[in-house]
Amino acid sequence: GSPGDLGLLGDIFGGAPAAAPAAGPVEAPPIVAFEKAGLKIVFFPRKDPDGTVTVMARFRNDLDVPMTNFKLQAAVPKYVRLTIHPATGEVLPPHMDVVTQTMTCANATNGEKSLLMKLRVEYVLNGQPVLEQAQVGGFPAGY
Repeated sequence: GSPGDLGLLGDIFGGAPAAAPAAGPVEAPPIVAFEKAGLKIVFFPRKDPDGTVTVMARFRNDLDVPMTNFKLQAAVPKYVRLTIHPATGEVLPPHMDVVTQTMTCANATNGEKSLLMKLRVEYVLNGQPVLEQAQVGGFPAGY
């Protein structure tokens, strides 16, 4: 397809405003948000054309037993609006990273102030409740 074909498709949907950026989402390198006691949380941040940042968190359990009742809570500075979607599960099976959770962040400063997060992680291991907290920075400039 030539670039002209794309114009025809746009017309079907009423056309996009000329000001809309043509760039798609920009993937950033993964960030290890948390790593302790057999639990590893990796963030996969992506900046969408509208300026919001979508963070897909992947949870890995490196132990021989499952982590159950798993919950992640995140807090952000006042200039960021955070939406947390439910995780794909509350049980992290041993030696797997099958559970993910997506968060959407809207930074009111358009990235002038960096995105920061405080995490609160809760789970049950061998019948014992575990509570951990961490702070996550290291997001790319402009996020």
